[in-house]
Amino acid sequence: MDRKAQVARRRNELELVESWYGLDGQMITLAHLVEDDDTTLVALRGDPDAADLQVIGHYAHEHQARKALPAPAPPGVLRSNVSRFNRPVLTIEVPLQELIRDVTEGHTAADASEALLSAVRCGYIAGPMVRLPELLRTSGQFASALETVQGRQVAARLSALSRQIEFLTHEVEAVAEDLGTTAAVLPPHRTPVPRNPPRPPVGTMPPAPPPRSSTSVRHR
Repeated sequence: MDRKAQVARRRNELELVESWYGLDGQMITLAHLVEDDDTTLVALRGDPDAADLQVIGHYAHEHQARKALPAPAPPGVLRSNVSRFNRPVLTIEVPLQELIRDVTEGHTAADASEALLSAVRCGYIAGPMVRLPELLRTSGQFASALETVQGRQVAARLSALSRQIEFLTHEVEAVAEDLGTTAAVLPPHRTPVPRNPPRPPVGTMPPAPPPRSSTSVRHR
């Protein structure tokens, strides 16, 4: 591996700019190599976190580098049968804001319990806490598919987070069921506060405004 690349890896002096795959299948990355007060734009071949990383060029600016380096190949997709041009039909989902509103406008423990259960509901109308682990797992698959050292590390972290969210989902479900069994209601002194002041009864006159103080101006 190039000496400058070794220094950069040891001191974390590489500021990555952009990566792409050339037509030959090799990964190319533009990065700023910072040493002391000097910054150099370098092109790297291979995974920036791998041991076989190579510095293949030094450039004055990014435009010069892109003209000299191999042209990028079209990027791939995570799943060949799904892309932004071929999206599956989305399932119905209850927005989290709607569930929060159901709790703030509720009167009984059952109202709050139902909102919590909706957040963890599985099936066709899945709740947001069920969708979140799915997002983490899919993002982990994406990170792993990058086939880089850092991508694999991120994938492992996302997998651990997904398991934690799944554990919390079961806890929320248990708490929601416990709340629903209380059969409690909010006390009557918690009356709603109107947003607008009450209107005066029909046929009454509004209060007269206070008299305006008049000041005489003396003209000379």
